[in-house]
Amino acid sequence: MQSNGSQYLGVVVLALAALALMDVAMADEATGTVNYKGRTATLKYAYLVKGPDEMDQETIIRRVILSQTDIAADIQACTTLGCCTNNLTEGITVDLDAGSRLNYWVVLNDQLVQYSGTEQTTALEATQDEPGRVAGTLNIDDTEADGPKVEATFDAALLKEFEATH
Repeated sequence: MQSNGSQYLGVVVLALAALALMDVAMADEATGTVNYKGRTATLKYAYLVKGPDEMDQETIIRRVILSQTDIAADIQACTTLGCCTNNLTEGITVDLDAGSRLNYWVVLNDQLVQYSGTEQTTALEATQDEPGRVAGTLNIDDTEADGPKVEATFDAALLKEFEATH
């Protein structure tokens, strides 16, 4: 007869083995804030996704998503790049590789408050910029144009890559 301690150890070992085999969607870390229209999102999670631009399927872009809440499982369930922001309720997306500027979208208050714009590429000071990882500091101040102020530091490994649909 096994003791309770060895039964417990067996359960722990099985649980750890199951976790190791699972493809668990994980978020990377972000810190900072998005401020716009008197609202603030405190950023905690960072994601990097890659796929065809919604406007031009021939152009493959990387999108950094910085969020107040963990939406990794929602992103993993997506079949298109555009779907990745469906459950982003508080945060910002930044499109890389889409042209000579950074395209960004701020969303707050459960997507009731939104702002999109472009910014010089110097707004992102990357400490790492590779196909599978982007890390650095993002500073956007569009307050003179009645836009947002974003100050964020993040490190995001590629969470999901999407194929062209044509």
